[in-house]
Amino acid sequence: MKKDDVLSDWNEENEQIDQKNARKLVWRTRISIGFTVIRTLLLVLLLYLLYVIPMQVYYDMSGKQAGFDRMVTTLVETRNPGITVDKSGAGQSASINPLLTQKTTQTVYRRVGDWEVAAGKITAKKRLFGKLHYTLDLKEKYLNDDFVSSFAIAPDLLGEDSLAEDAPTGFSLSEQLNKIEDGYVAQVKFAAKQGMAPGELIDLLADYNVEIYQMAVYGGEITEINMPFSRAGQFTFASTLLLRPATEYDDKNRHSSSYLSLTTKESLAAAEKQFFEDLEWLIENGNYPDKKIDEQRLDYLNQHGIQVFGATVTGPVREIERLEEKELLHQFQLGGIEVWKWQER
Repeated sequence: MKKDDVLSDWNEENEQIDQKNARKLVWRTRISIGFTVIRTLLLVLLLYLLYVIPMQVYYDMSGKQAGFDRMVTTLVETRNPGITVDKSGAGQSASINPLLTQKTTQTVYRRVGDWEVAAGKITAKKRLFGKLHYTLDLKEKYLNDDFVSSFAIAPDLLGEDSLAEDAPTGFSLSEQLNKIEDGYVAQVKFAAKQGMAPGELIDLLADYNVEIYQMAVYGGEITEINMPFSRAGQFTFASTLLLRPATEYDDKNRHSSSYLSLTTKESLAAAEKQFFEDLEWLIENGNYPDKKIDEQRLDYLNQHGIQVFGATVTGPVREIERLEEKELLHQFQLGGIEVWKWQER
C-alpha cells in the first residue's frame, strides 16, 4: 500500500508540474503571437506611411492638388450662371486617398452688389481611372422657384428668324422691384435677342451703373454639336459655356490673381484670352464628361470667335430695373436681393 501511495503522489506531482508547464507554454505562445501581430501591424503601418507620406508630399508639391482645385473651379464657373467659387484658399483643399481617388469641397457664392453671398458648396471626386464628377449643392431659399440655369439662345445664332414682336419676355423686373425702395442691390441674368461680340454687350450696358459678372457664349451647341436642348414657344435653351472674369494661375496651378467683373475693356480682353486658355487647359489635362463636347466647342470658337447672347449682372435695384428699357434684352431672372453695399462705378 505504501508503494502504491508513493506512486500515486508521484503521479499527482508530475501532473501538476505538467499543468504548470502547459500553462507557461500557452502564455509564452500567446505572448509570442501577440508580439508577432504587433510587429506585423507596425510593419504594415510603416509601409503605409512610407507610401502615403511621399504620395501626399508629391501630390501637393507637384501642383496636382492645386490642379484638381483649378479644374473643378473652371468647370463650375464656366457652366453655372450666377455663382463663383471662393478662391480665398480657405475653402479649397483637394485631397487624395491611398487608392488615388481625388476629392475636393469648395464654397460657392453669388455676387449681389458688392456682397459675396454664400450660395452653397461644390463637391467633386475623381477616381484613378475615372472621370471627374461634381455635385452642386445650392442653398434653396424658395421651393419651386422655376429658376432656369440656362439662357434663351438668340435665334440668329441658330440661323432662325428673329423673335416675333409679341413673343413673351419672361416676368417683368419692374413688377418685382418697383415696390422695393432705394438702398438695395440685386443680381439678375438675362438673354439677348441677337448674338453679339462681348465688347458690343459692354457698350450696350455702358449707360447703366452695373457690373457684368458673366456672359453666355455660343459654342455651336445646337448647329454644330447637336447637344440636347429644350424649346419653350419661340425660345431655345441649351447648356452653354460662360465667359467669366479672368482667373490666372502660376505654373503649379495655384491661384495668383483675378478680375472681379467683365465691365471694362481691359478686364474683357483678359477674360477672352483666358477663356481660350482655360478650354485648352481643361481638354489637355482633364478627364470629365463634357471633354469631347469642349473639343468641338473650341474648334467652333476658333473658327467663329466669341459670340455672346446673355449675361449675369449686379447693381442697385433702380439700375437693374432700367435694364428693361433695352429692347434687345429679355428673359430676366433675379438671382438675389440684398441691402445696399455698392461703390459707385
